[in-house]
Amino acid sequence: MKQTRNSATAFIALVCLTTLISCNKENDPSKTDNIPSYEGYTLVWNDEFNEAAINPVNWNYETGNGTEYGLPAGWGNNEKQIYTSSSENSGIQSDDNASVLAVTAIADNSGGYTSAKLTTENLFSMRFGRVDIRAKLPKGRGIWPAFWMMGDNRDLIKWPGCGEIDIIEVLGHEPSKLYSTLHFTDKDNEHGEVQNVHVLESGDFSEAYHLFTLDWTPDSLVFMLDGQYLGGFAIEDDMKEFLRSAYLILNIAVGGYWPGEPNETTLFPQTLYVDYIRVYSQDGFTPPSAPELNLEEETVGQIIEPNIADNGIRHSFNDFGSLDVISYGPGSPVISASDTAIDGGQSLVFDFPGGGWGGAYLEMAEPKDLSNYSHLKFALNKPSSLVNTEIKLESRISSTNAIVYLKNYEGTPLSDGFTEYSIPMSDFSALTFTDLTIPFAMWNPQDAAGKFVKARVLIDDIRFE
Repeated sequence: MKQTRNSATAFIALVCLTTLISCNKENDPSKTDNIPSYEGYTLVWNDEFNEAAINPVNWNYETGNGTEYGLPAGWGNNEKQIYTSSSENSGIQSDDNASVLAVTAIADNSGGYTSAKLTTENLFSMRFGRVDIRAKLPKGRGIWPAFWMMGDNRDLIKWPGCGEIDIIEVLGHEPSKLYSTLHFTDKDNEHGEVQNVHVLESGDFSEAYHLFTLDWTPDSLVFMLDGQYLGGFAIEDDMKEFLRSAYLILNIAVGGYWPGEPNETTLFPQTLYVDYIRVYSQDGFTPPSAPELNLEEETVGQIIEPNIADNGIRHSFNDFGSLDVISYGPGSPVISASDTAIDGGQSLVFDFPGGGWGGAYLEMAEPKDLSNYSHLKFALNKPSSLVNTEIKLESRISSTNAIVYLKNYEGTPLSDGFTEYSIPMSDFSALTFTDLTIPFAMWNPQDAAGKFVKARVLIDDIRFE
């Protein structure tokens, strides 16, 4: 968690609002006459979840483990759930004598987890206004419910340059603590994060429904709970992400770097119940034009030059074909090249900043059948403070991935500070090698205490043998 920049002035426009909250919904979902209103606001989008099934006009499903969307397996957060569109993981049901959306995380028979992730991408987006969601949240170690927003331009610029607004995040082992967070690219081209934390005076968010609110203007984003101000953030000059449109997302994740893994105390299934979601626009308000996207200014770290991955590959090995390097996460490394090398003139460099999860991976332009090889080999020049790191391979088409840990392998010293490692392909258990797309990835370098460590790592002579 990073330090926050609070803006008490952001609340001034809200203190005069008269909040009308109702626990009963109109039976006819096509009517909005009885939906609560706010002085000076007009309802522009809503879902009362009164229909027999989830409305496909309002909601999409994102399914799988994240690789189908260009993310590392685990949705970039090392999450353990597979998202599905199954009725076991989402649907409309009754709770407290009302019709609600139920999003459910379950443990499946194979020892994994399934859940659901619903979005309004390409169906509904907003740019300024007020969002209300009345919901009751799940709990338990490793359970991570969220209602959040992502910028519509996420296909043009990688996270967090697209902007992320987290209206609700609760970690299941702390079910009375609410996080509301903004993610963006700051003025130093680093991951910017501001966060408000609120703890209930009594009880937790799994015991009763609460009304969670975001009020978004060109000047600020303000969070409220049950009509009471929680905190607000002024939109600074380096937060252009929040002057552009965004869509809605609703999900339960299981596991991950932040909430940790489920354990024997975690009960399944766990369900997020949503009574309604309502979006209002401010009457008489004309929004300013959205700022043009500046990739150089709003991309975290750097725009990685084409073909830089070639510096890490053995020059006589051509089976990977064309490769891109992709750096991801709050602790993502800066990518460069070094003249210190053992194969060719340069090596590939990952500069990890420490302090948070992150990594980088080499991605082939198209899947390759590399099942005829028996070992992954590579050389690293790393500081002694880096004791362990994840080495990951992935197959995108069949949605499989596997991780091994460097600490489990004895390297062979080479010249210029390099050590060569040889990892049997069989150690990447359950991985499909017939359609491999990521032949090398390094994530989360750690010190002897298991903490994320700052480290400059030179990588060279990657090949399969």
